Amino acid sequence: MDIRSVCQWRATCRTNYQYATSSLRRSLTSRLGAFVPQPLALIDAVTKYGAVFGGELALSFILRLEPYTPLFLEIFASNYQYERLCETIVDNPSITALIDSHVILNSSLFRALRRLVAQTLAIRLTNGKTIYVHQSYTCSPSAPIARATCTAFSNFVTEYSFGCSHPELTFARRALLSDEEIPHFTPQDSQSLDRLLAHEFSLAISPTAWPEYRRNMDGDTLVSAEECWRHRFLCPKQGRFFGDRGSLVGFFDPLAHYEARCVKDNLPPFGPMVIWRLMTSFDCDDGCEYLDDVLEQGVVSIPVLFKKDPFGELRDCVSDRTLRTSPYYRSFGRPRCLSI
Repeated sequence: MDIRSVCQWRATCRTNYQYATSSLRRSLTSRLGAFVPQPLALIDAVTKYGAVFGGELALSFILRLEPYTPLFLEIFASNYQYERLCETIVDNPSITALIDSHVILNSSLFRALRRLVAQTLAIRLTNGKTIYVHQSYTCSPSAPIARATCTAFSNFVTEYSFGCSHPELTFARRALLSDEEIPHFTPQDSQSLDRLLAHEFSLAISPTAWPEYRRNMDGDTLVSAEECWRHRFLCPKQGRFFGDRGSLVGFFDPLAHYEARCVKDNLPPFGPMVIWRLMTSFDCDDGCEYLDDVLEQGVVSIPVLFKKDPFGELRDCVSDRTLRTSPYYRSFGRPRCLSI
């Protein structure tokens, strides 16, 4: 049962709610337990410094696939909390005893700008596992997640919350590829993609690569124009953020006021986050790149500060620049995703 089904099932009654909530918590700690003997201590450290779990671990948590065991653990921290988080992890007694070696990997300016990772602490453990602590190039720990190799890895998990940017594709074992980043993939990136394919994931540049999104053809005749599927938040040129209508954002225990904790402590999906579009060669015929109401033309990502709006929906953000709604979408009554 994937995480979306679990969240729907736990809403049926209080007994199911308690069971599902415990199951979600065990799912996270058991996956972290493959790396460290005391996963709760690691979770506390990551939460304290506003960092997030991402990569293969976040994907396996979202899908709840037991056979999908991550080979390495990826943690993403903001540029101003990174050093303190690294010190806390390395000095943790339960982790120190397992450390075989650790090294700082500095990113070139070119890689830092493309992948939004300024620096990485690689901790190699005696059990053969590796922990990568990435320093975001911006104030948002989620920024490097937005530059993942494909949409299957644009997920996050924290002590209180979790998020998936493309649930419609991810739960169907599909992912849109950031093909413009292929020349800059690391060996770990290639390894992760190989593992996706081994678990029957399908990778593509356009949603129309899959039958249900394909253009309507009658023999060799095009019956209707090809859609970019913006209305289902699948267009690769579309501006996206965790909390829009195409994403999945949830909390481990909503009745325990976990959402309020995230709002108060600026933890994802609130606080310093990111708005992005895929680094892809896909050419949208519907003009999503220059008519988008979230990102301006030519902008691939910007850090933002998300706050909860008075209506309780995650649509309010504060940015360092003015975000205008395109007249095209205003004229059709399309609701704004952001308000300044």
